[in-house]
Amino acid sequence: MRGKTWELDENKAEQIRIYLLENGGKEQEVKNPYEVWRIRFSDSTFTYYMSGKLHSTPSNSRDPAVFNAWDYIDSIAGTKYIPPTKDFLIGLDETGKGEVIGHTVLTSVIFPKEIFKVVNDKVGSADTKRRRTFEYWDEIFRELDSLTSFGFDFIYEKIPPWHVDKYNLNKIMDVVYQRILSSFFRKVEISKCRIVLDDYGVGDTLSRFLDFLEKQGAEVIVTNNSEDFYLEARVASLISKRIREEVIKRINENPNFHIDGTSVGSGNAGDPKTVEWLRKWHASGKEWPWFVKRSFKTVREVEGMSTQLKKETPPIKEDLMSKEFMNEFNEGHLSITSLSVVCPHCGEILKGVTFAITNGDSTIKCPECENFIRDAGMTLRYYCGYLVPDSSIIQRGLISKDLERSRVFEGFTIVIVPVVRKECDETPSGRREFDKLAHFGEIGRMRLEAHGSVRDVPNGLSNVERDEIIVDSVIELNGILLTADKGMRAYAIGRDVFTIFI
Repeated sequence: MRGKTWELDENKAEQIRIYLLENGGKEQEVKNPYEVWRIRFSDSTFTYYMSGKLHSTPSNSRDPAVFNAWDYIDSIAGTKYIPPTKDFLIGLDETGKGEVIGHTVLTSVIFPKEIFKVVNDKVGSADTKRRRTFEYWDEIFRELDSLTSFGFDFIYEKIPPWHVDKYNLNKIMDVVYQRILSSFFRKVEISKCRIVLDDYGVGDTLSRFLDFLEKQGAEVIVTNNSEDFYLEARVASLISKRIREEVIKRINENPNFHIDGTSVGSGNAGDPKTVEWLRKWHASGKEWPWFVKRSFKTVREVEGMSTQLKKETPPIKEDLMSKEFMNEFNEGHLSITSLSVVCPHCGEILKGVTFAITNGDSTIKCPECENFIRDAGMTLRYYCGYLVPDSSIIQRGLISKDLERSRVFEGFTIVIVPVVRKECDETPSGRREFDKLAHFGEIGRMRLEAHGSVRDVPNGLSNVERDEIIVDSVIELNGILLTADKGMRAYAIGRDVFTIFI
């Protein structure tokens, strides 16, 4: 449980002081010159500061009297955030864009207006601009995650350091945010949503999409410092912070990334501990670990480089996607059954492509003309995001082999459905691949998710029944099927599911 903070003038603060004392509060001695008054009320301490802030510590006993006091103060102070203007509130924000260590994390949240106050209470006075422990952010996250049964949901995406180093981020962010919004619109009507986006320099493509949403009746707000005014943006920022801090915590705890007794610290270029770690690591002669953004000025200065690296436009090729898919995507509909890839060599519209290895590098190939389709992997990764492998892929260890080489599947969310989990957990090769994928997930090469429960999988399934269950899951998840089974490939394509065949 979290405390709460309000901004109040002296008159309102005095009104609240009288309320607390009349309802059993005990005035205490102030502890520093910045405090105006301090009152112990049940197991919470209310402190009013010269800055105009009133802070209440949490009530660990969850005393209703404290909650009533909070409601009373809310009624006087008003909410910090702009109240709901639509039935559903969507907030989009990111963290890690300016940090020298780790991923950039994009998060979008959605929740109905009916739980606005509950969400506000759980967020409390949390400030993403202040440095906190991972446990602090995790506690907030768990409080928010407990609201899923009341309509609270979120989706996040990690942009890895090596993409940050090579590419201008804005186009990637535009595509990812559009995909996330389209996923939400499978559940709620566009016209019932308020959408708040922190302005990072939104590009033309996403701007057109947001204009379309407005014409459909959505309220769209793109603004700087959005988390200071909109609760939905603040919540998105908090979840992004927690996801990023989890990775930073693992890096700090890993002895392989310690040098002369120093760990990476917060990962912020302004953190002396982080700068010290960068200098010591570079002086050791070791290659930079995967999580260091080598293009950043701080790293370049440690290396003795005076020039900035020129970044490229990310090769996310809209013209590789079929017109049907792009038309639906630009109208807020993300559907795997509309996805096709257009071969730039023969012009064939493909419901499936082939994974190929040439000269030790893995790539995507057209099954019709057998030419390589350059940039198809990255385009599919950001427009779709989800891969669903069947057992033929897991048993052969094909995803981990790719991630060890040229990484076509890098950055995707790999979803293991129950049928596949049940079949592969029973074999040594399957368990080995799951362990390898878990490792790649921990270091941020990809994301690993389990979907559904193994207990729900019937025994004695035929191959046809098994394939049908997997493809149904692919459609539900809006993922791309990954298979090495010709029969599965034919069945999936027959149901309009886009497939990568190995």
